[in-house]
Amino acid sequence: MSIPIIKFGLILLVFMSVNLANANDLITFGKACLAKEERLNQAEIKLDALSRRSDQTQTKTNQAWLSLKQYQEEKKQLETSMTECTETAPNSAYCHQIRRRYNELTYRINRKEVEASEERFDGDDSKVDYEITRANFNQRHEAFLAQCRDSDDHYALLQNPDAYAAVCSDDEAKQSVTCALF
Repeated sequence: MSIPIIKFGLILLVFMSVNLANANDLITFGKACLAKEERLNQAEIKLDALSRRSDQTQTKTNQAWLSLKQYQEEKKQLETSMTECTETAPNSAYCHQIRRRYNELTYRINRKEVEASEERFDGDDSKVDYEITRANFNQRHEAFLAQCRDSDDHYALLQNPDAYAAVCSDDEAKQSVTCALF
């Protein structure tokens, strides 16, 4: 009668050690997922900052081109006035004022063309960098979700009370994708 009890004890011990080994694997899996999730969260914060910088650069470029266009329109109007001045009173104070404004606009147009082209090239680079980085992030995020939210291991982690308690013990972890059912 003692042999069946010993066999039962050994079977129980083997089952518990297999269950414990499985729990350790799930704990390792869960902690790795939490670490990946934290890295992805940090990457997303940096990506959002890059997006804001890209948007700001684009806004500056658009403003520079808009100013340039306004200066060019004003310069066209002054050209008409300069033509009239040369025909009527070329040495009048009014004509001198128009020529001075015309020269000032020419200078501003040249400066804005340089600024706009420099910002356009910088803006294009930052936009391309952002798009490449966003695509890379999206791929990594999808891979993370497939492994740490939609996998059988994730479901097993949630079903194992010991592994769940070891991985999802603090409030921050409980709010994570890794420790949530959906």
